[in-house]
Amino acid sequence: MAETGLSINTPERESDSLRGVVNKSKPINTGQGQLEHVLPVPEIFRKNNFDGVPDDLSVVPPGGAIPPVTLIVPRRNNGPIVKLHAANGTALSIQYTGFSPTRELDTFLIWNEAKNLADFRRGLQFFNVGSLNLVYSDVHGNIAHFTSGDMPIREDLQAGVVNGLPPYFIRSGSGGNEWLPLLHPQPNQAVPYEILPPEEMPHIVNPPAGWLVNCNNDPVGNTLDNDPLNQLRPGGGVFYLNHDYETLRAGRVTQLLGQKLANGGRVSLADMQKIQADTVLIDAQVFVPHILRAWASAQSSTEPALAAWAANPAVAEAVRRLGQWDFTTPTGIAEGYDASDVGGRRSAPSSSESAASVAATLYNVWRGQFIRNTLDTPLAAFGLPLVGDWHALPALRNLLDQFPTAGGVGASGLNFFNVPGVDSATDRRDILILKSLADSLELLSGAPFAPAFANSTNLDDYRWGKLHRIVLAHRLGGPFNIPPAGGVFPSPLPGLAGIPVDGGFGTVDAGLHHIRGDTADAFMFDHGAGMRFVSEAGPGGVRAVSSLPGGVSGVPGSPHYADLLPGWLTNEAFQLIFKNSDVRKNAESFTVFVPSE
Repeated sequence: MAETGLSINTPERESDSLRGVVNKSKPINTGQGQLEHVLPVPEIFRKNNFDGVPDDLSVVPPGGAIPPVTLIVPRRNNGPIVKLHAANGTALSIQYTGFSPTRELDTFLIWNEAKNLADFRRGLQFFNVGSLNLVYSDVHGNIAHFTSGDMPIREDLQAGVVNGLPPYFIRSGSGGNEWLPLLHPQPNQAVPYEILPPEEMPHIVNPPAGWLVNCNNDPVGNTLDNDPLNQLRPGGGVFYLNHDYETLRAGRVTQLLGQKLANGGRVSLADMQKIQADTVLIDAQVFVPHILRAWASAQSSTEPALAAWAANPAVAEAVRRLGQWDFTTPTGIAEGYDASDVGGRRSAPSSSESAASVAATLYNVWRGQFIRNTLDTPLAAFGLPLVGDWHALPALRNLLDQFPTAGGVGASGLNFFNVPGVDSATDRRDILILKSLADSLELLSGAPFAPAFANSTNLDDYRWGKLHRIVLAHRLGGPFNIPPAGGVFPSPLPGLAGIPVDGGFGTVDAGLHHIRGDTADAFMFDHGAGMRFVSEAGPGGVRAVSSLPGGVSGVPGSPHYADLLPGWLTNEAFQLIFKNSDVRKNAESFTVFVPSE
């Protein structure tokens, strides 16, 4: 696997620098005092001329960003060189398990005929690349979770140390932290390196609780103490999977299931569909009480810098609305699509939905400003990079949870609640909490949000749906995107791109956006749940429903290009069918592919 780049659960790419000027006919210096060959792979790029002639392609000549060859390093599992600095003789290569031959197709061939858990586990051995969370259930009542993929073992971690930077940074390539050569092959592994054995990969079968949850969260808790490198393997060496997991959705699902199962309750397929459509911000349950306490402190404070916020009527009104909020995130506009809408048809928001929508806007903008005023400001003073979105909220919560003993000072010694001239740490914390709310109100009524709210100072105008908008991005862009889907699905809001939807950062119904959003378009996003699948297995077979964005056709102009989208936007599902006879009975058309002569 590897560390730099996108992954669903565990890391998938690892970068190393290579010393020496890369030449397609000469060896390079690896930084370890040895020369080795770099292999050139010729590349030809073609473009569609879009002149009305089907498949009219022309070759794009090399030049600029278009290379004549891709240079690969055999020692790095045939990893490509992605950046070359010929003047100083350095390059950056990517090492990835997927650059070896792998056997995922065997997995699906086995699973297509699997009859039980043993068959499923046999197929899992061939899922060499793709760090996925796989959840299993069968008609016999078995449930299980497995993490897939060949996970390389690094020589420094196996020795119990970190040589240079940790594996989730670009590593030096000068030796001492390579993937270990293969000495103990695991069943049907593909990559020619040592990997974690199956028994050490996260998995659970028929948990005692009778249920399990995974939403791309840390499956074994390695990162709960903020150190992904202090767990040991059973035989010695550091047990490392990943450093970056989603941190919120699994918590909310666990919360909802716990409520449903309390006092012997049961969970139905319909219940799971409702949980899947949940749009509550679980982090707001943690942080809004801090806002309310800061406001209460300001009302009785003798510190002028804090008491001043109690005299601010706009801040008072914002706090009142947040105090009445149920932490849901409806769009609050008639043009918006909400899980409460039925059959893909939009309806006007109720008064409670409108109020919750305004509170959702206030909180989401406040959250970004609070991160900027606490985490970002002291880090920027030292030239340090910003904390990533998924790490920012745990960092904030840790600072607030540890405040009684640490006073806002982190393990690094930096004071993250720093207000010059204010002696009390408690006052500094509360000042920054309320200042962030005032900063949010100033932004919302100003130019950054004018396309959505037209410089209004009326909080009733701050509807979440005008900010939280999705564009389903097509690889070809333009009219292929939804909206506009070639004119079939135009943007519902004049002057604002995208489709207004409920949800938000870390909601179960995924609606992820940048956490530091501070403009009208900063809360837009371009992807969500690729499939909303819920199944129920029992002695009589499997019942399952799903929901898909877009449609089953990728051809603009087809009636099926975006016909499933309204149902997906409002969390409606359709019944899945499994038998050939049922497929044929319900088929609208058949396409037959035959070899050309």
